[in-house]
Amino acid sequence: MHRVLVIGGGPAGLSAAETLLRKRGDDIQVTVLTDRAYLGGKAGSWEHPDGRVVENGQHITMGFYKELPALLGRAGVSHRGTTASNHGRFVIWEDRDQRAHELRLGPSTLGTLIDGFQYTGWTLREKLGFCATIARLAPKVVAGVPESWDDICLSALCVEYGLPHSLFATNGFRCTRDAQLNYPGEISAYSMLMTIKKAGRDFLTAEAHFPGGGMSRIWWEPVAKHIEGMGGRVLRMKRLVGLEHRGDELTGLIIGESQCAEHDDEPCLHGSERPWRGFDEVILAIPPAALAMVLERTPGLAALPALAGARKLRPVVPLGLHVWHRAMARPKHRTVVAGMAPPLEFVVDNKPFFEEYSDDGRFGACLHFVGQEAGYEDLDDEALLNRAMGALRRIPGYEHLDDAGIHSWQVVRNRRAHQRYWNGEPGSLKHKPWPTTPVDRLWLAGDWIRNGFDFPCMEAAVHSGTQTAELVLASLEKRPGRSDELLAGRGRGRG
Repeated sequence: MHRVLVIGGGPAGLSAAETLLRKRGDDIQVTVLTDRAYLGGKAGSWEHPDGRVVENGQHITMGFYKELPALLGRAGVSHRGTTASNHGRFVIWEDRDQRAHELRLGPSTLGTLIDGFQYTGWTLREKLGFCATIARLAPKVVAGVPESWDDICLSALCVEYGLPHSLFATNGFRCTRDAQLNYPGEISAYSMLMTIKKAGRDFLTAEAHFPGGGMSRIWWEPVAKHIEGMGGRVLRMKRLVGLEHRGDELTGLIIGESQCAEHDDEPCLHGSERPWRGFDEVILAIPPAALAMVLERTPGLAALPALAGARKLRPVVPLGLHVWHRAMARPKHRTVVAGMAPPLEFVVDNKPFFEEYSDDGRFGACLHFVGQEAGYEDLDDEALLNRAMGALRRIPGYEHLDDAGIHSWQVVRNRRAHQRYWNGEPGSLKHKPWPTTPVDRLWLAGDWIRNGFDFPCMEAAVHSGTQTAELVLASLEKRPGRSDELLAGRGRGRG
């Protein structure tokens, strides 16, 4: 019987565990360790005792997602039944004319171009220039985006291909670039064009779906139960703090007990760190910043080129603001509003979408602002609230949401290593590791791993988890189970 440990309870880790059990559940034992009480990792959520939902980030799924809905379906969850569509509509605030503009996506690439011409935030000359740039870039994107473009920032490439300079000052362009939370820096041209290739063709690929509740409750808990129903284990409040190795072979993990069920900056409980050695393979499905912290305690592995790159991937600190308001928002379309004042550039009202709020008369609007903290670390929570609400009141349908009507609010600063996103900045691709490592029995998974997507999203994480699990299974085919031998030869560890 083969034993596989999966470290991380986010989309990548849960996908890896589910794939292992679905394909080889008769002769494999799978244990998932996660350092939170809730599941979902950076896409997780938790609830206050009074029912208010707090998300690590405002996540949406897109029309091109296939593997995430399939994973949910196998767990008995309907993706369509637990989400609401924006019907291809977005709202963007443009500073230069102090107006909100609707962006619509058509049912095809041609339809998107036609509908795009109705966007009033750009001039006709700018829209023609944009289309000309897309036409020049299209052959490269269709043939395969050159990886060499990862060393070029998106803005530089757009200049080279003739994008009108005036567009760089518009929120319509900036929000496209900033949607991956790379601001205030630049994004890799390769990463952005890979995103457009997957998501930007038309309504069918770019349609946004808003979750119908806290994602840990509606998605990740059912997936965990599905894993447990197939014989797997999901153990919570277990934090990876170190690795043990003998040469190029992984021999053990150091696992500690987490202190807090939600998001905290506290170390493990004093004296709780213990070795865990009863495994054949280990899949690390944790963010690069978390892996970098683990490698600091394992200098022998940290020096390996295949792992050293993880320490060079600069993370970003996602920032969130939840505002529960007594008054109801009355926008024309229920969708994302982009182009807000940084650092919280995007906002959505979850009141119409979340099941938790459907019959809650305390709240008329449940606003979730998101962005990232870089450059605004000195703003205290109240300054963030005032800045965000002041910007929102410029948007039609939100003008009446005054401060007096705020029921409660909460800022979420995702500074911990496991909460940070990888930054798709120029030059990062060469540092991204592959699922396989030079360390025997050690594998990697996550949206930041080389996996064919090369941009951050939940679909990439699920795909990576499946991909890594399949590589592990192929490796196990070539060698017999070794758990009994390991336990007899090295002493029985936990697990």
